[in-house]
Formats: sequence, structure tokens, C-alpha cells
Amino acid sequence: MPRLLNKISIGLMFVSTLGLGQEHEEFGMKMEPEVPNFNYEVNETPLATRDSVTVDIVIQVPFNAIQFVKKDSVFVARYEISVLLVDENEVNAVSKIWTQTLRTKLFSETYSGEHFDINKLTYKLKPSPYSMTIGVLDLDTRKSSFRKKEINLKDFYKKSITIGNINIIEKGIPDSVGKKEDLPTMMGMLSDTGNVFDISFYMLSDGGKGSVKYSIYNLSKKLITENTIEREFEKGVICQKLSIPRNNLTYSKYRLVLTAKIGADVASAEKIIQIRWFGMSNMIDNLDVAIDQLRYIASNSVIKKMNKAKDTEKKKLFQDFWRAKDPTPDTVENELMNEYYRRANYANQNFSGFQEGWRSDMGMVFILFGPPSDIERHPFEIQTKPYEIWYYYEINRSFVFVDETGFGEYRLITPFDYTNSSFY
Repeated sequence: MPRLLNKISIGLMFVSTLGLGQEHEEFGMKMEPEVPNFNYEVNETPLATRDSVTVDIVIQVPFNAIQFVKKDSVFVARYEISVLLVDENEVNAVSKIWTQTLRTKLFSETYSGEHFDINKLTYKLKPSPYSMTIGVLDLDTRKSSFRKKEINLKDFYKKSITIGNINIIEKGIPDSVGKKEDLPTMMGMLSDTGNVFDISFYMLSDGGKGSVKYSIYNLSKKLITENTIEREFEKGVICQKLSIPRNNLTYSKYRLVLTAKIGADVASAEKIIQIRWFGMSNMIDNLDVAIDQLRYIASNSVIKKMNKAKDTEKKKLFQDFWRAKDPTPDTVENELMNEYYRRANYANQNFSGFQEGWRSDMGMVFILFGPPSDIERHPFEIQTKPYEIWYYYEINRSFVFVDETGFGEYRLITPFDYTNSSFY
């Protein structure tokens, strides 16, 4: 049975074998995360005239993504945002660049994932396909990252009923006159508090008696919950709201499908949602899967105990496991947990075959040791099966993988017993 890694040993393992943030793109293994990291959402709202679409671009930049510099008694960070939209003829529809300045007197906020700078742009666009590029540049480090997205508004008004984007609402903020304004969450994220959550969406119709149905599926397409609400719809663009129970929803990703019907007219919209707690790694899509992926660094008894626990206790056991290994326990973010699951995700994307990538021999080695220093590939050697050699110069180790079947299932030529690894 593998012994649990203590904070020092797991830290040495990750730092010595990878050097967090090291890049190995020349071997087809790009592990460098985009820096500065940011989130964005594009919300499309119908207009009664049907000649254009209101498009809101919301960009969320966490404080810990930007480098702060102390000036007198204040910490200051500056970054630049660029937004470019081009239509199908590659003609600029939107082009904007601006600079944001962040200030705080608290050093703890400079590396906080709780604090965000939120930027919102609103445009009216003609129904047409668009390509969007968003860039964020840290003006101190000069590091930049970009996101690209296709926005197809060509058939936005194809049906008599048009539904805009689904917004997940968990709280409201007071406006200038004290009235509470709904604050949508980013990326469909839901906290794990409360018995219900609210959604809102704008709907354009000719009005009349009809219904709204919500259906929630897991990512395996299994129906988890659904309900139909009868309504009298007003003509024009109206903001609709629904409250949805959290029954049977655990720490996982789901697909929320919304269907509106008035007479014979039907329209639908969908959104990926995820229930998570604050501090849960963005690399985790499903808590049960994340627990199974601990097999390389946790004992069978620890994993079995987590799997048998109820949701609340399961979450606590998982948090306690990673809290004991957190190199920065005074911050919300756990860098080692994030790195572990980032590697597991990479393994799934690159080594999957007859089984999930993280379960493969290549996946196991990659998760434990990170990207190799060098890779020697032999896909077409005479009288030998395809094989690869991964070299880890930092720890003076190498691993030989052979494709015995010819179907890309590379196995270690000498089985590696991770339970007896020097890192344990």
C-alpha cells in the first residue's frame, strides 16, 4: 500500500521533476499554463427589432494573475486588455484596447483568487458569424495570454421564439439607488450553498400561453432532474427567471437544457454548469473522478474511505488530504493540487485509448514526474515494435514504453511500482 506523501516530499517531487511552469513544447508536451490567466463570457440578448443582437463581453481577471508592485504604501498592478471581433469577411466589427490599474493596500489581496477585476463591453451586432480574440497583457512582466471564440449569430432569429444566454444567479448587488441587481456567476459556476439556485434568460416571442422546461443531465447524458412550468408570456423581449432545486446535484459538471414552448413554436438553449466549493481546483470536473485519480499518491484505504462517505464528508476528507500537502496554507489556492490535476487532465487528453489517459502507464509516469526532459521516439524501427524512451535528467531516470498491440497502447517495458517509489 502506498504511503501518503508528506508536504515536503510531494513538493520536492513536483518541483524537482517539473519546475512548476516549465515548458516542454518541443516534445509535443506544452504544460505551460496561459499567464496571465483570466475568464470570460459572451452573453447574447435578443432585440425586438430582430435586426441586431446585444452582445455583452465580460472579462474577469483575478488579482493573482497580475504582478503587483509596491509603491509607497500601496500595491499597484497594470494590465492591458484587447478585444477584436471580425465578421465572416474578416472586416473588423469591434476593435478595442485599454489599460486597467488595480490598487490595494493589503498584500494578501495581491495573490488572492477571491478578488477580481471585472470588465464589461456591450455591442449591438448584425446577425452574422464572428471570430473573437481576447488578450490580456501584464504590463509589468510583459506576459500575455489569449482566448479565441467563434460567435455565430447568423441564425439567431431563425425561430419565432429566441432565447438568449442562460445566466446562473446566486446573489444580487445593490445599484446606485439601492435596488438589487442580479450578478451572474462566471463560467456557469455554482457554490455548494443553499437548496436552490436561480437562472435568468431573455426571451423574445410573440407572447401567449406556453411553458418553460428545464432538464439537467450529467456529462454521460443521464437525466438527473427536470420540471415544466406553465406560463403566460408577454410579447417582446422579457427577462424570465426560474428557481431550480439542487436535489441530486453533487460536485460535478452538468448540462442544463432550457426549452420554451408557445403553441407549436419551440426554442431551446443550454449551458454547462458545475457545483464547486471555493478553492476547488479548476482542473477538477467531478469530485468522484478526482478521488479515484489519487491512486498514485494515496493509499487504497484513504480512497475507499472517501468513496464511501456522503457528499459533505467526502468533500471534507478530500480537502483535508490536500490541505496537509498545501505549500501555501495561508492562501485559498493549493498549487500542488492544481498541478496534480492539470497533469491528470493532460494525460486524459494525450494518452487515452482503451482506457482513460490518467490510468495508462504513460499517464501514471506523467502525473508523478511531469513532462520528460527529453523523448526518444522509435515508431517505425525494423524488427521491433514502436517504442518511446522518456528521460528525466533532473532525477537521473528513464522510462521505456512499448506499443505491443500496434494500436497506440504504450506500456512500460519494466513495470513501475509507484508504491515503492523513492518519493514515498
